[in-house]
Amino acid sequence: MNKILLLLACFSLLAGISAAEAPRWPSEVLDLFAVLPVQESGRVKPLDTVARFSLLRLNGKRTLTLDAATGKRSLSALEWFLDCLFQPEAADDYRCFSVDSYEAVVALGIEPHGKKRDRYSYNELRPGLDRLMTLARQASEIPRETQTFIDTQLITLANNVLAYESLTQFLDFARASYETSGNALLAELFESEEPARTSGILKQVPGHLETVVQKSQTLTDKEREPLAQGMNALFTQLDTLTTTARLFALFPPEKGEEIPWLSPADIMEGAFDSGTSMEIPIGFVQAFETLVNAPPASPLFLDTLKRLHTAVTSQAAARGEYRHVPLEVHYYRGRYLFFGQWLFVLAFILTALSWLRKEAGRLSLLANFSLLPPILLLGFGIALRCIIRERPPVTTLYETILFTALIGASLGFLLEFVVRNRIPMSLGALFGALGMFFAWRYEAREGTDTMPAVIAVLDTNFWLATHVTTIIVGYGAGLFASALGHVHVFFRIFPFKKHASPFFADLGRITYGVLAFCLAFTLIGTVLGGIWAAQSWGRFWGWDPKENGALLIILWALAVLHARRGGYLRHDSIALSAIVLGMIVVFAWWGVNALGVGLHSYGFTRGIWGALSLFWALEAAVITAGGTAMWLRRGRADSA
Repeated sequence: MNKILLLLACFSLLAGISAAEAPRWPSEVLDLFAVLPVQESGRVKPLDTVARFSLLRLNGKRTLTLDAATGKRSLSALEWFLDCLFQPEAADDYRCFSVDSYEAVVALGIEPHGKKRDRYSYNELRPGLDRLMTLARQASEIPRETQTFIDTQLITLANNVLAYESLTQFLDFARASYETSGNALLAELFESEEPARTSGILKQVPGHLETVVQKSQTLTDKEREPLAQGMNALFTQLDTLTTTARLFALFPPEKGEEIPWLSPADIMEGAFDSGTSMEIPIGFVQAFETLVNAPPASPLFLDTLKRLHTAVTSQAAARGEYRHVPLEVHYYRGRYLFFGQWLFVLAFILTALSWLRKEAGRLSLLANFSLLPPILLLGFGIALRCIIRERPPVTTLYETILFTALIGASLGFLLEFVVRNRIPMSLGALFGALGMFFAWRYEAREGTDTMPAVIAVLDTNFWLATHVTTIIVGYGAGLFASALGHVHVFFRIFPFKKHASPFFADLGRITYGVLAFCLAFTLIGTVLGGIWAAQSWGRFWGWDPKENGALLIILWALAVLHARRGGYLRHDSIALSAIVLGMIVVFAWWGVNALGVGLHSYGFTRGIWGALSLFWALEAAVITAGGTAMWLRRGRADSA
């Protein structure tokens, strides 16, 4: 008997643990929400994408680790997002605000955590929010170039708090109730004394408002006053709710692909427009009212969500705006770029191991082809992005990083079959790994959707596919030529290799070839860009910094190639010239964006001058050290 009781107690304990650890959002609910289409920033995208970048902006990561009090369980971005929408009281305790310096928290009068860089919850920041907004407003009035690190931290934190509040208040329209018994206007329209919901207000009030107004004209001022007060109270409440219900559009209209999607605020305002039928959109509002009042794991919640999902997706599909939504969810869940990055690292490690033996046999064969899987994975990820957006591979700065990494890694793979000394293969793997890491850091820094709607000035697939893509191929080739130049300089400074003449000859030969490849694509891309500019703005490039940055690449590459053909430059000089080319490419690619002028306003990037200056200083040091080593070597050769 005692054994039976003990077993029952154990099962009860295990059941309790299981229940405590069970996810509050069932997997079926998460799957339905993930592919629910919404329109944000001019693009129809899955709710899963909105959730990922909302959390990335605040947290610096796409997952959220809960503190010890809640079991240190990780939440996905979608789980966190749904908690913010449907259970904001719980979300207020999540430490989702990343603060890079505790000094920003101290400035708010809040006790910081033990670490310099940590995460804080909304409830932890709540006592200092008024002071945060005041300090952030003062900091924003300071010229950007003179703002301190703490100033930028306060501005960023304030913007993140406002974004979080917009998210947690978005469904207030579905939570709202309207007292009918204490409101003379609503008492006229609703027989029940129970509080009305927003959907009920939108159904009843607009159609009867004119009748109520006409009736009020037959009343005395004293009799009319309660009705006027009720009307004022109702519209004040509705106006407050519309300000919080514009974050993104959830509901596709039935007609006209050019008509933008409707936010809850649009539905609330449209209900009072006599020329607009809002019966179906009001049904969407009613569905959200059911969802916010039902437990997430309940059958009612799931059934309501299924009906809402079917209605929204069918209308979006009828407008031709849903076909790529599931594919986008697959793209992010597949994590192709993440796995590609680590396969690049693995390829570099395998190649490095193959250096340890002259005849590495199978290891050498494995190393030679280890670069192919990450190249294919990166290429597949880029192809998925093209299909999702129905655009060429490069339309944003983020995509230039991905495509440049692909070009550099591919050149390394192909050139290995030309010289077969494992240098191009190693560089290709390292180039791909660093490029993917840079893309990841850039995405985390920006914290915004990397597949945004294309702005009007770029809205042409032909020129994006020709000018932009061709230019980026040239960028990738120029940077890979620079990487080859670094290897050349390294082995000149540290002469590990015996009988090095053939080695440097091979290295100089492929550096020259890649430099010529860079020139060809940059020249073609720049000319195409000028033709595009002439068609779009009525003139060639004029003095636009971006196009002139590309022109600098062309002029330098031409000078180097002519000097090489004229016998003025040999392998060592070609290597140093390739490093200079890399410096020019980085200026054209990123430095021009930091100037803040020119036609390429879509490419502005701020706050990177420090990193660029450090890069150029290091490159100048490499050129100086390499040039000195080469000069000393020639001196010794002449004296011998």
